[in-house]
Amino acid sequence: MSANISILGNAGRDASLRYSEKGTPVASFPIASNSFKSGPEGRVQATHWFNVTAFGKTAETLAAHVKKGTYLLVHGRLSFSPWLTEGGDPRSGAEVALFSFEFVGGNRTDVPESGAAVPDNPELATPAYTGEIDEQSHVAEPFVDQF
Repeated sequence: MSANISILGNAGRDASLRYSEKGTPVASFPIASNSFKSGPEGRVQATHWFNVTAFGKTAETLAAHVKKGTYLLVHGRLSFSPWLTEGGDPRSGAEVALFSFEFVGGNRTDVPESGAAVPDNPELATPAYTGEIDEQSHVAEPFVDQF
């Protein structure tokens, strides 16, 4: 039995590329995704790690572009690999066989200490809106960011 999963997170290291015995490109990298829970201590962050594996042309693309901190969305098949520590304690690792992916943000290493992203070309920093502008909003309440 397998489950499909979508993960939005940051690469934990540069993607590594190797080749199978049959010559198929195989790329792998860990990805971290954060979740938040409200508890007696307040808002608590939990980080979940997944090992992502891709094959073929997708693997070559990821190996060329995924660096530590790259923010991306991955879709794949989830499985778990049990293993034992040197002390004999059982552990399990989450593995994702990649179906598809999307780059959803800049590389976190591109952000200076001030926290503001520095665009390579200021004219390209903000894309031009090309849709129609609705002068009268049909929404009774303004949008409130709840996150």
